[in-house]
Amino acid sequence: MKIAVIGPGAVGCLLAVSFAEAGEDVHLVDYRPERAAFLREQGIRLKIPGGVSRLIPVPCRLPAEVGPCELIIMAVKAHQTRAAAQALPLLLAPGGLGLSLQNGLGNLEEMARVVGPERLLAGITFLGVTRQEEGQIIYAGQGEVIIGAPPGSTVTAPEIGAVAVLFQRAGFICRAVADIQARLWDKLMINAGINPLTALLRVPNGALPELKEAWALAVAAAAEVQAVAQAQGLAVKGDPEERLLQVCRATAQNRSSMLQDVLAGRPTEIESLNAQVVAKGQALEVPTPINDLLTRLIRALDASSSLRVG
Repeated sequence: MKIAVIGPGAVGCLLAVSFAEAGEDVHLVDYRPERAAFLREQGIRLKIPGGVSRLIPVPCRLPAEVGPCELIIMAVKAHQTRAAAQALPLLLAPGGLGLSLQNGLGNLEEMARVVGPERLLAGITFLGVTRQEEGQIIYAGQGEVIIGAPPGSTVTAPEIGAVAVLFQRAGFICRAVADIQARLWDKLMINAGINPLTALLRVPNGALPELKEAWALAVAAAAEVQAVAQAQGLAVKGDPEERLLQVCRATAQNRSSMLQDVLAGRPTEIESLNAQVVAKGQALEVPTPINDLLTRLIRALDASSSLRVG
């Protein structure tokens, strides 16, 4: 199966090297010619805890250089999806599949605007991977990849199963589910609670439960997400505080993706996370005051990047 992975960030690079080592025909797709050339010549350096490091060659090309592929994996940041989706007509072979493996909501809608929803899949990842610099990633912990057909998709169960097997051959724990929308909201509940507060406070995930006032806000934000999901009829269950605590403990040393963005001076994904909760809550008349507060604070943090002193 010919695969295109759009986006040479942490997840995109990890997917590309994993598929390459499994013998798949994979292409890492970038929009910047100079970076694509650099990664094509250098390869991707994969590091794991303990100091083990490997340099793995991966073809990295511009969208027009790749040709039609049977599977397109969208792995860019949420705010980049609209621009990246413009490459889908060049990359998607007839009958091919598009899979979003991104944080938050709204990414599938951007892809569907370009190629329609029928051949799209949604997915979530729990991969402990961080990009150090261009072409260098640290893979600290393996988690699940969960995929499924979102509303409007006509992808069949055997086709989804074949994609899951592809990920399994590349060394990932991957499974297909029928309730992918509920899973997306379940992960959103975690991200909406952890990401903005760790980014604002600049602390690793494990520190958040130790900060009483911040922890209360994180739990309240997660509870609002659950309420909005349930108002849509989605089975997002469990105690929000227990779910957050479980993730914070399991990823205690991790820096959330939003904290990584803030430290690197990149735009955050707040619009696909807490802002989506606020918008959906307003439409359903479900109050989301904490998510609204966190959205405004992160927007202000993003806007103030050029104004900071010291």
